Amino acid sequence: MRSFARRVSPLFLWCLCLPSFALPQAAKDAPSPKAARNAGWAVSEKAVTKLEQDWFKIQLAHDWDKMRQLLGDDFQLIESDGRLGDRDSMIAGYKEEAPSVATISMTLLVSHAVSNDTVVATGLDDISLRQRDGSISHRYERFTDVWVLRNTQWVCVAEQITLAHPQ
Repeated sequence: MRSFARRVSPLFLWCLCLPSFALPQAAKDAPSPKAARNAGWAVSEKAVTKLEQDWFKIQLAHDWDKMRQLLGDDFQLIESDGRLGDRDSMIAGYKEEAPSVATISMTLLVSHAVSNDTVVATGLDDISLRQRDGSISHRYERFTDVWVLRNTQWVCVAEQITLAHPQ
């Protein structure tokens, strides 16, 4: 048994040490993920963050024409129950729910540029709804929105909503 250990041991050590020689060179050759970020991306993230914050103001003001301008013609929606929708169905849903909406607040928002003309925004909304008996209930929704820059204007082209719990 000892002679087997002596023969395997140098081979085992060589295999163990080999990655320490190969990995530093591979790490040098691999592009840095931070290097790919464009300085203009921070500006894009800031612009989309503002649009996300304005979204609720527009919704609470029932300014449906302005809401239509935020959403691209090809806007696609995935509702929390799995139904698919578009710009018109989303606005129709907002109109239908509008009389019962007391407040809407965003408790979390992160905007992340993924290219020069695309930003993904994720967050958590707290929607307060007036019930028929006068009480208030809360619906929490996580969202993922995809924004693209078209003709110098940011428009939301996709949204997915998932029911959530408060943080």
